Amino acid sequence: MSDKESYGSVSLVRQGDFRFYSFTMPTDVLAETCYVVNRDEDPIEGFQRELDTKRATEIAHYIDSGLGTIPSSIVLSAQEGSEFHYDSKNKSVSFLNINKAFLIIDGQHRVYGFKLAKTALRIPVVVYENLSKRDESRLFIDINSKQKGVPTELLLDIKKMAEYENDTEQYLRELFDTFSTENDSALYNRLSASKRDKGKITRAVFNTAVKPLVKVFGNKNADEIYEIFNSYLIAFNEGILVPHQLEEQAFNTTVFKAISGFFPIITARVKDRFGAIYSVDNYYEFTEITGQRIKPAKLASPTNAYKPIVDHLEESLKQEFTL
Repeated sequence: MSDKESYGSVSLVRQGDFRFYSFTMPTDVLAETCYVVNRDEDPIEGFQRELDTKRATEIAHYIDSGLGTIPSSIVLSAQEGSEFHYDSKNKSVSFLNINKAFLIIDGQHRVYGFKLAKTALRIPVVVYENLSKRDESRLFIDINSKQKGVPTELLLDIKKMAEYENDTEQYLRELFDTFSTENDSALYNRLSASKRDKGKITRAVFNTAVKPLVKVFGNKNADEIYEIFNSYLIAFNEGILVPHQLEEQAFNTTVFKAISGFFPIITARVKDRFGAIYSVDNYYEFTEITGQRIKPAKLASPTNAYKPIVDHLEESLKQEFTL
């Protein structure tokens, strides 16, 4: 016969037509008694997303680091076989320690992370009882559609304060901040650090576009790269965008990624002809020719894929060569 688990200091909460119980449970018990049904395993009754083992492993490492704290509650639905019972007099709950005592409504990756972790913790849980399959699926939808995640832009913006930045993130932050504050910046007043803003490049987009270039930047510091990359952006604008009245497209996400992707290609030409003198004029030697040969529609009406634009820019640049 299965052992019974019992926990005190339980709060009964009523919200609308539902009631649930809030208390803490050891992670090892949580891992033993909870389960998930996803759509692949059961197309009829399953509703959970597929488990991301990488994410769960990261949670386990976070817990085992000794600094991990996860205060948000795991949301569970007590199943019939659990014999879940609330004792109002003692403000306690009891249930059978069986494999499928609780269905996870929210928190499957955290629970799996707890199972992988070597460190045991007590975790806050919220347990609903007497839910139908319809109630469980609707609760899952409500939790995952009504809650709004923290924007990536804000997380990146506060990583410095949290001292979570790696070397590349620090480098990109310094470069982004320089482009934000320098008056001669091609991106001056067109960057948004912590939120999405129409017509501006966010920190997240900037990082995605520029990160592949870090290896090209070599050992140059952020100030040196600012001078070079800014010269390129100015020349790209004057040689390619302005003649076709496409200046605003520089702040389209796809086009900005394409502009960044074109940087190593055109910079190799500049270095080959002028040495390591990356001035606006030297870049303009190539952007002007490229601008004369591009199909403006490629930049005016981009899809979500930026690499075809880079390929088109490169093809246009190659036509420049003559004996």
